[in-house]
Amino acid sequence: MRLHPVIVGTPAKRVLAVIAAVVALAAPAAWFATSAQPDSVRVVSSSAGRVTSVVSFSFGGRTRSYRMFAPPATSGTRRALLVALHPLRGSAAAFERDSGLDAGAEAAGAVVVYPEGLGHSWDAGTCCGYAVRHHVDDVRFLVRVVADVSRRLPIDPSRVALTGFSNGALMSYRLVCERPDLFHVAAIVAGDVVGPRCNPARPIALLHVHGARDGLIPLSGIATSGLDPSGFPPAAASVERIAVADGCTAASTGSLSYGFDWTATGCDDNETVELITLTALGHHYPAGASDRARYGLDMSQLTWSFAQTAWTASG
Repeated sequence: MRLHPVIVGTPAKRVLAVIAAVVALAAPAAWFATSAQPDSVRVVSSSAGRVTSVVSFSFGGRTRSYRMFAPPATSGTRRALLVALHPLRGSAAAFERDSGLDAGAEAAGAVVVYPEGLGHSWDAGTCCGYAVRHHVDDVRFLVRVVADVSRRLPIDPSRVALTGFSNGALMSYRLVCERPDLFHVAAIVAGDVVGPRCNPARPIALLHVHGARDGLIPLSGIATSGLDPSGFPPAAASVERIAVADGCTAASTGSLSYGFDWTATGCDDNETVELITLTALGHHYPAGASDRARYGLDMSQLTWSFAQTAWTASG
């Protein structure tokens, strides 16, 4: 099976509505400070049962942290979890603000965590920045983040998903490749496989969005880059690796108002493997109404609809 770079727009019929969850009373903010065992928990904001907190703990001889948004939920309900990874030189707080993912979490009654990369970077394999230069074990750190959240809130381990942009998307690929037992649903923007290995032991649901005008991590790949001397493979090659690992047997393509779409078919466990490329998009995470009008989709909505669909299919 051979992939070719494609460009797509996202009409309303391709974007599933986020499934609404029952919203009820939440535990008070004080619960977050007393029910867990991390080194520290700082409540950043608390309003109408919506709690945003920053959790810090010791890991690998350093203090690591993540930011968490938890909307109200019925007591005892096991909740879905989205792990959202910021780009190089980004931060947890900035990605929470810019991605718009909290609104979808509230609609779904799910939890979002925004881990903080050391040196504002992630060790995705050959990229990027401080984390690669210092061989930071971000795979193990992010597994620990999920475990830490799960000690504090009732998380459903079958409903854990990833999203990320740029370096965060590269890191998302590494996680689904190396830890598919925990991370097997991902919706990412501008990433590629740059990790040391990618042979997931179980089928992966993947949505990869890429800009045709991306000059930093080009759609067609690049032999060497200021970000990564090893360069980046074509987006299609990275998606193909997941499709092959998933046992997909064919593919369909579609031309839509903002480009084209490629979707693998006949995949194991009916998983979805999809490449969406937007003609007008550069190196940018499209979120919000204005980006939807300009580029053709809103990742803050599409991430949740894709994850919900993947969870339902695998359940």
